[in-house]
Parts: sequence; C-alpha cells; structure tokens
Amino acid sequence: MAIYDRRAHSALHTLGITLSHAPGRYSRYSRYTETIDQLLAAAPAPIRNWTPRTMDTALYWLNTTA
Repeated sequence: MAIYDRRAHSALHTLGITLSHAPGRYSRYSRYTETIDQLLAAAPAPIRNWTPRTMDTALYWLNTTA
C-alpha cells in the first residue's frame, strides 16, 4: 500500500510530476498509485524491477535530510 503524504508530494515535484487536484472518477491517491506504475515502467532495468512499494519508499526518502 502506497502512502501519499507531503514527502511523496515533494518528491514528485522534484521529479517534475504534478498530480491533478481535479475532481473526477479517480481520487488523488489513485492518480498517485498510477504515477508510481508509470515511473516503474519508464525506469531503467534495475529500478524497473522494483515493487510499487519500493518505489513509494524511494519517493518518501528522496527529499529527506540527514
């Protein structure tokens, strides 16, 4: 299960990805999980084999400071 929070939002922003706030059939969370799938499909070979949860965790850590 992916967790969409401020860290994930910030990581997507860093990657130049904006999730729409638009109302509609799909929730923002659904758009987030779809984005994770798209990132995995477009990733190079080692990352392409990650699970969606691993990608979600990587997004979580992308903008954290030590």
